[in-house]
Amino acid sequence: MKSYNYILLILALFSCEKKEENPLIGNWSIKEKLNDEYSDDESFGLNIINDSILEYKFGFYEDVPTIMKTLNFDRDTTDMEINALRFLGTKTKYKVKDSTLLFWDKADSIWVKHKIKTLNYENLILEKENKEKYNLVKKINPNHDSTLYDAIIVDREKGFGCCGINTTYINRKGEMHFKGLGYNTNEDDFVGQLDLNITTQIFKKFDIIDLLKMNDNYPCETTDSQNNSITFLKNGKIIKTIQDCSRKAPIDFYVAYNELSYLYQKVKQKNNYNFIFDNRLHFPSFENTLIKCKVYNSELFLLDLELRKGKESKTSFDPKYTLSFSYGNQGFLFSKIETDGRYYKFYYNDNTTKTIDIGYNFIEANPILLTKNRTKPSY
Repeated sequence: MKSYNYILLILALFSCEKKEENPLIGNWSIKEKLNDEYSDDESFGLNIINDSILEYKFGFYEDVPTIMKTLNFDRDTTDMEINALRFLGTKTKYKVKDSTLLFWDKADSIWVKHKIKTLNYENLILEKENKEKYNLVKKINPNHDSTLYDAIIVDREKGFGCCGINTTYINRKGEMHFKGLGYNTNEDDFVGQLDLNITTQIFKKFDIIDLLKMNDNYPCETTDSQNNSITFLKNGKIIKTIQDCSRKAPIDFYVAYNELSYLYQKVKQKNNYNFIFDNRLHFPSFENTLIKCKVYNSELFLLDLELRKGKESKTSFDPKYTLSFSYGNQGFLFSKIETDGRYYKFYYNDNTTKTIDIGYNFIEANPILLTKNRTKPSY
């Protein structure tokens, strides 16, 4: 009897065939377009998670009719009827049929088809229905030093179309500040608490990227494209800021900050919040007679948060800089801000002033603001 059981065991072991891994599974990013005569978004990419689910890196969106309140030069508000975008995520179902990869477009409710021209464990060539061809390569994304930063700020400027204009701060605890500036499904400024599972997933998307090897600026040639600034913080100090115009940065970086900028649509616990700068400061910079230091919008948001926490002061100080901005001070309560880095004196339009003490020198604490490549604004 023992011999019989032993034979059955051997037969069972040999009859179990090793299941071949699906060569489609992996993180695919575009290496090149194979027919340049067709123009399309070169940031195309797919992260195929398993045999039925993938991530379409650009994401899915639906139009939402919204009333947008705009702050005019005289500080009156005007209601505008617009369509804002609701982010539907990146994950969707897919299937392979007759050498064709099909994934479900969650916005248009259709199957998007890509003919598989080449497939192995390292290379995937897809052809769209309009004959555009993408040569994709599989990327291995190890986690990098997650202790490098503990908070992120993403600022999105106005661009062609109805892209949201907003600024978002989150930290690894899920604490969030949001400032809506236009074309959002919710324009209310708020502070809130994100679900920690959502927070963890967002930071994982950034943690696979070697931020220190990324460029500081990914420019584009067109003038009506959306410009985005992304700042990484450690203990409230700026570690690195990256400018990305029209998705010129690596696609996985875009995926991460794009999803972060739509997190305001998922927050359930939130309270209204009044920022010091209740409108957009266009082209901000710290200036004096010797220097003009560009400040990116995401970095200015950090200062906004610090000013909000600061205390009003009667202390006199020697102003070393003027915090300057453009566009005729449209819609602002103040006309000028003087500072030595710690104290900020606001000159209001009604000829009054107020000084706010943030408790430390913001400029000295963030020497990145004074680096040489910032002395000449590139607007």
